[in-house]
Amino acid sequence: MNREDLKNYKYVQIWIKDQTEYIETQKETINRLSSILSDMPKRKQTSL
Repeated sequence: MNREDLKNYKYVQIWIKDQTEYIETQKETINRLSSILSDMPKRKQTSL
């Protein structure tokens, strides 16, 4: 491995870490929204 390979490896590791954090925050947002939506009252069924 040369210096450029090491730089790229380090950059990729940082990118993966950042993407993992982003995915975790998105997962939390989705879970929050899911719980809010599931707690909403159901639509009343009306027969025509």
